Amino acid sequence: MWNESPLLWRSVYVFIAVYLFGYFVVFRNWKGRPRYDAASCGISLLHGTLVAVLAARDLWTAEWKLDAPNTDMQNKIMEYSMAYFIVDLINYMYAAPDDFLFIGHHIATFTYMYTCHYITGHGATSVMCLIAAGEATSPVQNVWTLARMARADSPRAKRIYTSLSPFFTFYFTLVRGIFGPYLIYELGRFYLFGKADAVVPRWLAYCWMFKISFGIFGSLMWVYKLWVGLIKFYGNRDKKPVEEETKKAI
Repeated sequence: MWNESPLLWRSVYVFIAVYLFGYFVVFRNWKGRPRYDAASCGISLLHGTLVAVLAARDLWTAEWKLDAPNTDMQNKIMEYSMAYFIVDLINYMYAAPDDFLFIGHHIATFTYMYTCHYITGHGATSVMCLIAAGEATSPVQNVWTLARMARADSPRAKRIYTSLSPFFTFYFTLVRGIFGPYLIYELGRFYLFGKADAVVPRWLAYCWMFKISFGIFGSLMWVYKLWVGLIKFYGNRDKKPVEEETKKAI
């Protein structure tokens, strides 16, 4: 099985190299967990941007059939993605073992792709849907995350974070908070009612839907936190002019 997936292991080596380059070169002056998180953002950018485009292209050109046999391109996309999740999962288990949400998300996503690729050989269209939707936010999210971590030490990062936060919050809400649940509904209508029983065992279909639901739950938590943070930011910013005028009057 592993011998049949050279792209997976080659991609693992590439992600490790990019991660180490980010950790030891690009972010060498950062300290503590932010340094690990920044290196993680580097491989996330490399992964998410590419697979979002490839998955969207695959959905645009291929037949919409959720129980169809996996194509060679779909398998390659999944191998590349699994390589990313292997490397980033190692990063989280070492640098942030208490981040159960991200670790759980990575395990759920990896096992979904693994079973789709190596066990059923069918259903990769559903994976392409999830990749296209999930990774569509990756470029903006990683730039925003890097700016957020660096904003205390860099005026430029602070400006990027401040200007990007409203757009990112709305964009993330649209993709993950609105389109994501709709996508779960469509996949659930197909898999939970046995329409793929001939190629995907029902118990595995239930597992897939549980994992997808877990991922959307995590995304909805993120949506909530983003809005709380955005409202708090603008609330504090509106208070500052009032406080300054009060000080002048005193």
